[in-house]
Amino acid sequence: MSLKKKRMNTLLRIDSSLRTEQSYSRTLGNYFIQQWKTKNPKGIIMERDVTKQLIPHITQQTVNAFFSENPDTESIHLSDRLIDELYQSDEILITCPMYNYGIPSSLKAYFDSVIRTKKTFTGNTSLKGLLENKKAYIISSMGGITPGTQNPLENHLTLLLNHIGITDISYFPLNGTAVDELSNPEKIALQQSEILKQLN
Repeated sequence: MSLKKKRMNTLLRIDSSLRTEQSYSRTLGNYFIQQWKTKNPKGIIMERDVTKQLIPHITQQTVNAFFSENPDTESIHLSDRLIDELYQSDEILITCPMYNYGIPSSLKAYFDSVIRTKKTFTGNTSLKGLLENKKAYIISSMGGITPGTQNPLENHLTLLLNHIGITDISYFPLNGTAVDELSNPEKIALQQSEILKQLN
């Protein structure tokens, strides 16, 4: 019988809403964490709030360092740290509101820092993501509803995650949070039940 100790499950939570209070995506994210802890009582949770720990948008100096064989370590120190967090995690939770039909710029800056050749993907024409065998959960919130169209947040985040090798993704969308006729508590309860299904 093997006596090798099983590594504890690790979850990386990434928040991107400017609202630290009364945020639909953060609130549902908190519920997710409660349920995840129940399933993983000894699990490790890493937190990365891209609105509190601001990630600078990349510059020419940063890009040069990304592609240099002897990079300026100061330019890529934060990028290396963010990538290490991804490699350390088994599961990733992203909470994301829609701002002006897209993901928050702080979250875009995050992905610009972690999508790096030879670090999180390889290849030029035939790309291969290096962060395989990880599970991602996306909690998104949108104030309005556009019938018959796909969720732009899901589409964008799916492309970004697939690029670095993460293809096992579950979505928990809260749409129409600004529409008075719709019951937000009911929509939240519906997504809470979906979270329970995914985690159990």
